[in-house]
Amino acid sequence: MNNAIEEILWNIYYQSSNRIGGRRDFRFVVLNEVLEDIHEFTGKQLTNAVYDLKRQKLIEKKKDYEGSILISLTEKGVLRAINYKFRRLNDKKEKWDSKWRMLAFDIPESHRKARNALRYRFKMGGFYELQESIFLYPYDCKKEIDAFVKLFKLEKYVRFGLLDFIDIEDKLKFHFKITE
Repeated sequence: MNNAIEEILWNIYYQSSNRIGGRRDFRFVVLNEVLEDIHEFTGKQLTNAVYDLKRQKLIEKKKDYEGSILISLTEKGVLRAINYKFRRLNDKKEKWDSKWRMLAFDIPESHRKARNALRYRFKMGGFYELQESIFLYPYDCKKEIDAFVKLFKLEKYVRFGLLDFIDIEDKLKFHFKITE
């Protein structure tokens, strides 16, 4: 059931993200639109998962004037959705596009909690720590990074790059078990 909950959370986040203005500004989306993209669970599993999300205070529900059920993520729900995606990054198995994603950050001491949270997410996602504030990853992860950076308002401290070449490529391929 946990997988259904996390899949629903991410779909809510993903569908509402282009309408999110700032922290605590998560727009409501129609529940049926969120659930129609999830095919690996039964209707009963999805109904139970939505109930659990509400009980855990990860979503807010309301009805619109037409009677449709609208849902929105709470801040706790957004963080859980992002954590879910970072955990899934560690298991990503796709064809490598021969590019490295480099994430660099210089977050001031006054934002230590956010800096530690970011570093923790990178490690949870299986990123390679090149230096204390530089991480590498072989697969597309921009959505997940942007979501986390936006949530913690770290845009001016975090840089994302796409590399065609790095001198330790053999070591990285071994680390990520990439065979071409």
